[in-house]
Amino acid sequence: MGAEELHAVAGEERTQVLDLAARVGGNPFAFCLRYEAPWRYLLGSHVEGAVAYLERDRVALVWADPLAADEDADALLAEATATLRGRGLRTCLILVGEETARRALAGGYAVLKIGEQPYFDLPGWSRPRGDRGKHLRWCLNRAARAGVSVRPYEPRDERAATDVLRSWESGLGRPAAQSFLRASPLTLAEEKRIFVAEAAGGRIEAIVACTPSAGGAWFLEDLVRRPTAPAGATEALVVETLGRLADDGAARAWLDIAPLRGSARQLDGRAQLLFRAAQPAVALFDSRYHFRALTRYVEKFVPSGWACRYVALNPAWPTLRVIRAVSSLL
Repeated sequence: MGAEELHAVAGEERTQVLDLAARVGGNPFAFCLRYEAPWRYLLGSHVEGAVAYLERDRVALVWADPLAADEDADALLAEATATLRGRGLRTCLILVGEETARRALAGGYAVLKIGEQPYFDLPGWSRPRGDRGKHLRWCLNRAARAGVSVRPYEPRDERAATDVLRSWESGLGRPAAQSFLRASPLTLAEEKRIFVAEAAGGRIEAIVACTPSAGGAWFLEDLVRRPTAPAGATEALVVETLGRLADDGAARAWLDIAPLRGSARQLDGRAQLLFRAAQPAVALFDSRYHFRALTRYVEKFVPSGWACRYVALNPAWPTLRVIRAVSSLL
């Protein structure tokens, strides 16, 4: 097969995978498959479905839940696991939900809960009142006093939005991610819903880009702000975005994962040993992302619920090679 034919086959596989993600990709992280990366794909041979992965140092990093209908998910995961192990690859499932974690555990993987992801069932959600809403209310009042307003992004905002992103990156105190996980709110902007928060003078202070997932849901994927943005600007941006998505008929919205939230409740009895083995990676993530602060931030919105997120390993114990492979995504 010539190079042009190989390229055509790879393009066909990618088209199938992205179509599956749009139809059955209920995990909000599935949209990341649309970003440029050296993705590899395994298509089901007996069921309709696919998994997407990256290969790093003989480790297959399988991204999000396998893409298949519920009744086909067991067969797809078993086939993908056998194929990857047959190629001599260690396998790490990343950011999978509880159903996939239980399937993986039954299939011989070790499973580690790494956090919880908040979601909002938009038809019934409203901003919290009373004592539960006091922290959010304080933030929204501060934003209102600063004249913060929220509106949809427009093409004329590109330069200002890029400036916000650069300001946010410069204030991180660490190198920004360079993989497909880097903040890129304007990438594939035509497929997203993007909103900006302006201060009283009209300067854009924060931006949020929402990516679609199956079932009429949206993921507030990239939320960035200037370090000098008025207090409460991002809270006002999130609340207004949730309201606008609800008004337009969206069923659900997701915020980003709260790392380590609920990690005391594990499916796998080996979890504490796994945590000790993975401590170098946990410490690296914590130093970069400040887990406790992230958790406090998302909790103030009082979500409708929380979805558990896991990693799963086959063979069961994380080696330095696996930890390096996962860390390469940062």
